[in-house]
Amino acid sequence: MSVIGLDLGTSGVRAVAFASDGDVRGAASAELALLRDGTGRVELEAAEIITAAEDVVRRAAQQAAAAGDPVQGIGFSVLGEAVVPIDETGAPVARVAVSMDTRGTEVAAAVGEILGEGRFTAITGQPLHGMFSLFKIMAGDAAWAGAAGYRCVGDLLAERWSGVAAIDLGQAARTGMLDVDSGEWSAEILRAAAVSAPWVRAERLPVPVASGSVIGVVREEAAGALGIAPGTPLVAGTHDQAAAFLGAGGEPGVRSVIALGSSDCLTVGSRVRPEGLGGTGFASYRVDDELWVTLAGTAAGGWALEWLAGLLNRDVADVFGTLSDVPPALLVLPYLAGSGTLDNDPAARGTIHGVTLDTTVAELARAVVEAAGFEFHKIIAALRAHDVEVSALHVTGAGAENADALAARAAAAGASLTPVGRDASARGAAMLALRGIGGDPTPLRLEPSGPTPAGAGADDAFAGWYAGQRAAYTALYEAMRALNPHLNSRPQPHDPSHIRRRT
Repeated sequence: MSVIGLDLGTSGVRAVAFASDGDVRGAASAELALLRDGTGRVELEAAEIITAAEDVVRRAAQQAAAAGDPVQGIGFSVLGEAVVPIDETGAPVARVAVSMDTRGTEVAAAVGEILGEGRFTAITGQPLHGMFSLFKIMAGDAAWAGAAGYRCVGDLLAERWSGVAAIDLGQAARTGMLDVDSGEWSAEILRAAAVSAPWVRAERLPVPVASGSVIGVVREEAAGALGIAPGTPLVAGTHDQAAAFLGAGGEPGVRSVIALGSSDCLTVGSRVRPEGLGGTGFASYRVDDELWVTLAGTAAGGWALEWLAGLLNRDVADVFGTLSDVPPALLVLPYLAGSGTLDNDPAARGTIHGVTLDTTVAELARAVVEAAGFEFHKIIAALRAHDVEVSALHVTGAGAENADALAARAAAAGASLTPVGRDASARGAAMLALRGIGGDPTPLRLEPSGPTPAGAGADDAFAGWYAGQRAAYTALYEAMRALNPHLNSRPQPHDPSHIRRRT
């Protein structure tokens, strides 16, 4: 039997059909157009997501059927925080507001005034930040206030295909409304939200369920669009970072996972909820009864690479395929969409420091990828300081396939990074689907794809330099913080019709 892992991302959607032994039986992808208007709104068209998702599932399913292994279940890997209002029929009534959309910043602060940041984190396991779905709903216009309900992307599709409104615990946590200990919507959070947004109510939300549980089955009217048999189970997946953790072989106390994508994220697993993380910026949530994950990362990982390549009017692979052989005397703060963990500062700005008339593209490209390594060094140190074990690091995503760039990240982080290939999120979603229908998901896990981890046995010639760069990186951020309010007081003059396609 085969199962489909449907990876729903910010840049695109991808469906991969896996046999129970882990072999790929079919795969299809489609890009999505990210919409920016220069005011902080960053959105996707809901109709485009639906069409793309049904198209890639149908194509992957057709390939699996042609290989004699028809699809027996579908699981989801879902982009975090993205949310859309719906009407009584389940149809979207506005665009999908994605993670980096900043409309919720002010209302997040207002909820913080009512609850206190510490209380918000104690309930939700997440830092108080405007990126979460709750705050986008609160800040919405009349279409949001008058909506019959609110859905994240995975549960939007699951309800469309099965008629059942259910959301996995991981994605529910990323809404900022879930009590992660009980696994239910928090009445305390919803009361605080209702002070200024009375339309935020539990009955307008899907039902939280554990990852790997069957949500429902594909209805007759959806089966044709998906190219699979009516009655095929739809299985609750999880937030994309947790899915990547599973697919890349993550295991509490054994392996942690770095996913290099639009944003770069380190995910650490544990059997119970970590304690004492309030005020750190870390986010923790329960996937199921056996697994909790703790996340930390950057707001713009791959996006920073794409930004530089776009300015140079070159492909990402071209710009970052040739890096400086030695670490450059440059520092880059990669905060093109605010900072990530540990600060979670939406006002942070990107910075390139040390540029001279002699600076080359290869040096600048290396400095950009080194920035991710400096971020991971800070994050790993902070996790260990709070008694969260960071195990051997597996790395997945497109960035894991560039050996030189991965080595530069590893040197900057002072850590060994073992590449394990792409499609970890789709594999993790498929693992949950297979588990949901009674199969063994273990054979689907990715194994290391390189003989030697990046950074292992590396030349120590630059060890002293990198130690100094890490300290300088932190000092540069502290120095720039005082300038950010001034820079943010003047909106950037972007063209409202600007659309960037991301790959």
